[in-house]
Amino acid sequence: MTVRVESNSYLTDEQHRVYTLREALERNGGTPSGFLELLAVVVEDETWRKVPSGVNSEEPFEDFAAFIEAKPPFGLGAKVEDVRLLLQIKHPHEGVGHVREQMDRMRAQVSKLLGPTLGDDPVTQDAQDFGAYAKSGGWLFALKVARCVQPGSNQGEKSVPSPRGRRDEAAKVSASEFGRRAGSSSNRVMRFYRAWARAADDGLVPQFEQLQPGVDVELPDAETWGEYYTTRSSAESERGALITAAAEAEGIRPTKALEVAENPTALRAAILADPSTAEAARSALMDRLEGDAALQAAMARHITDTDTLRKAVAAETKRADQIEYVRAAVEEGKVKTPAGQFIEIPEKVKVEVERQLTPSEDVGQSGPEEAAAAYNVLHQYVMQSVDEDPQLAIQERRAKLHGRVKNASKTFEQLSLDEVSELYDEELVASLEQLQGFIATCLLNLKKAGQPPAIRAVRGA
Repeated sequence: MTVRVESNSYLTDEQHRVYTLREALERNGGTPSGFLELLAVVVEDETWRKVPSGVNSEEPFEDFAAFIEAKPPFGLGAKVEDVRLLLQIKHPHEGVGHVREQMDRMRAQVSKLLGPTLGDDPVTQDAQDFGAYAKSGGWLFALKVARCVQPGSNQGEKSVPSPRGRRDEAAKVSASEFGRRAGSSSNRVMRFYRAWARAADDGLVPQFEQLQPGVDVELPDAETWGEYYTTRSSAESERGALITAAAEAEGIRPTKALEVAENPTALRAAILADPSTAEAARSALMDRLEGDAALQAAMARHITDTDTLRKAVAAETKRADQIEYVRAAVEEGKVKTPAGQFIEIPEKVKVEVERQLTPSEDVGQSGPEEAAAAYNVLHQYVMQSVDEDPQLAIQERRAKLHGRVKNASKTFEQLSLDEVSELYDEELVASLEQLQGFIATCLLNLKKAGQPPAIRAVRGA
């Protein structure tokens, strides 16, 4: 249906009805009884579906909102919001039964055709709420608490006057009253309140006295919320304060550290199941050991009372000693024999020692196997050197004898000989006499070895 409009005489009945409805909208907006009556007819017989949607067009309107906003003479040339407002005004004769029924039926049909308003649409409202939360996170709810709650009033469910005291401002309420209206607890409300207070102290958000119920302010990014909010009541204790400070020093959110501290069973499970978590726990304990005497004592007792740990400590001590011995020998270019003598290390032995001591790519440091292998290279070189050099072998034996004699002398020097008379024992006397015999034999052999050979007399002298 192609329509070209030049005057009202050329309008179809449907178009004339639309024209009259538009006239009623423009001229009778103050008392829209005529508009409401005409709108009821247009909706009831679907007049808006029977007129073209534009010039040189036979297509009807796609929806009722397009009909309202289309330019005359095809539509009403109005805004949907204005029509919604007019629908809220009662017809002067709605006290009459049939008029009221007609108006109710018309309003229901128009509401169905236009759909819910932006604020009434639950999907749109949820989408808007989600967008606000995605942008600001917990700050969105913290603002609602901060601008509506005045804690410490002790007024039960009574509202607390706004700090500014203006009549046009809504009154703030206590945390318990806000929680009651929210279906939540006052403790949860106060956690949001304290998060806002901490952020206000840092200048991130306005102070409470600058906030009014129902008035929005610019909010920080959602990522900063976790730095100020914690669900942990322990955060308010001295222990929580220490954990919070340590977490901040490590550059992590205090809430994470507090959660771990309040759930030691979960921490234990993570340590048992995950090597990286166990390593983090070990590293933390080692850092704490230096300044914690009680922890040092507890760890020492645990090690001595546990066979596997005691053996592991002994093996690690041996490894450390061997590595220290090998590295010192390589750096100095000399190796110490068991008797305490020093011999030079050739370059090829140094190279082999360093090769054995170098850990594999998968190991961060030299382990027991590497340490033992490097130590054995030096040990074998020392033994071979002693065996191949008779003079060195004699010096080694002499050094060993010197060491044993010194040790025996120290032992006797530590005895209190003044009390020997009171400790008589035949077996002890026999042992000492036997020892005396060993000493006498040793002295005799040493003296003989030290005497020069006898010079024979020359005959006929």
